[in-house]
Amino acid sequence: MAFRLRKTPALVRCLIALAVLVLFIYGYLSPSISANGILAPLVKGQFSAVLYGAGIAGFVIVILLLTLVFGRVFCSVLCPLGASQELFWRVGGLFRRKKGKRKDTSQSAAGIGVPKPGKPERKGIVRRGYRPAPRVRYVMPLLVGAGVAFSFAPLMMFFDPISIFGRGIVALRGLLFGGTAAFSLILAIPMVLILLIALFRGRAFCSWCPVGVTLGLFSSAAPLGMKVSPHCVSCGLCEKKCPTGCIDSRKKTIERDRCVLCFSCVDVCPTGIAAYGPQGKAAVSGEARRVFLKGAGKVSLVCGAAYLLGPSLKLFSRPVDLALANLPEGETLPILPPGAKNLIHFTSRCIGCHACVAACPANIITAKDDPHPRLDYTGEATAACQFNCVECGRVCPTGAITRLSVEEKHRTRLALSTLYFERCVVNTRHESCGACAEVCPTGALTMIPYSEPGIPFLTRPVYDERYCIGCGACLAACPAEPRAFTLAAVPEQSLTIGSRPPEESGDELRVDISDDFPF
Repeated sequence: MAFRLRKTPALVRCLIALAVLVLFIYGYLSPSISANGILAPLVKGQFSAVLYGAGIAGFVIVILLLTLVFGRVFCSVLCPLGASQELFWRVGGLFRRKKGKRKDTSQSAAGIGVPKPGKPERKGIVRRGYRPAPRVRYVMPLLVGAGVAFSFAPLMMFFDPISIFGRGIVALRGLLFGGTAAFSLILAIPMVLILLIALFRGRAFCSWCPVGVTLGLFSSAAPLGMKVSPHCVSCGLCEKKCPTGCIDSRKKTIERDRCVLCFSCVDVCPTGIAAYGPQGKAAVSGEARRVFLKGAGKVSLVCGAAYLLGPSLKLFSRPVDLALANLPEGETLPILPPGAKNLIHFTSRCIGCHACVAACPANIITAKDDPHPRLDYTGEATAACQFNCVECGRVCPTGAITRLSVEEKHRTRLALSTLYFERCVVNTRHESCGACAEVCPTGALTMIPYSEPGIPFLTRPVYDERYCIGCGACLAACPAEPRAFTLAAVPEQSLTIGSRPPEESGDELRVDISDDFPF
């Protein structure tokens, strides 16, 4: 019975972490709107996402307090990248066992495992699990925090766990369902490398992750945590099973700032000495003094503070007009998702988690040439931003895409259309169309009589930009080649006067749908 009870914490923790990982994968991969209802709270519950969106407040404070008391609970069950690493590490255990058996046999034949004269023999000890982490890892939260403070996004986007995980799963989604740009696969490289390393080194990235390093500072001073009794027999089983390599069975110590509370040591300990519980005043004060007051501990404290405070500082937030002036020659502004406000607001808050990419039902939010997603109306299956859809703002965890009401979405201008009547099929082929006016949700396009000598009576589209929100419906519906519409981003998203009122549409004449209607 005692043996089973020791296994229970590890099993329960493993099942919770696996369930969270499965829900994350389902939320990112499923095209259904209901999946967004699952994805939104999961992404918004990520420590870094909340920190970048709201600073040190609310949920961030709750996680810090929980870590300060219980240890790295967040890393244990809520981080999808950590769970992914552990899953790959357990799969890689099948290969490690085979390799270990061959290695042990050869060593025994060569007499390598024989203890040196004067040293006691310790039977069964396996010295291949403990991996001391270099102190330079404390620089990671400093770099990321400073990058966020100075509005330098790449450092944050390529080292943040939810950002790495989100881009990797979105790339997988593209491979499974089609439509993946080559740049998306490039963005997935960090996750691929991390998981390949995890096959043989476990949760190695967790020792370098800016979130993990920062939470580790609080975990090291927690009164509760994993502990090894002085009566430990140093069998090495816990060291071998630790996915972070933080257990030194020879010294009978656990580096608590790297421990992710997986309970694997409790699971495999044959004597039941490894356990989770109170550390004792002496142990806690000594550990806290060692981490916070000595040498690299002072540096780590500064680095952790930089990470926590960086998103709140935003020392250099450039105004929109300056950002436009610094655009490279020939480059135009990207069309941003509804609620992104402007380029500076969006890029300074976006962490590249690509939750909006996964949530978009029209599949027009993409990252073709930049880690920051944008709207792309020129894909193979041209689509428009759906008039009643607010899913991207619903799932965005940082406020880079502010959540709009459906009424606000109806009036939010993302871009402006330009009508080139010389390309219109009414002008080039003298055919009835009106597809653009049929699909325009705001009435920015209407049809008026159009006739010239020698051609039948037709109607032509007339464009009024006062009502245009840049949804791209006209571009998607236009049958002309090249299309009679182009879309250009606006420097600042704003509210229009609304849809065209019915009393202004008295002169409008729409064509009847016939067998020859091109839309």
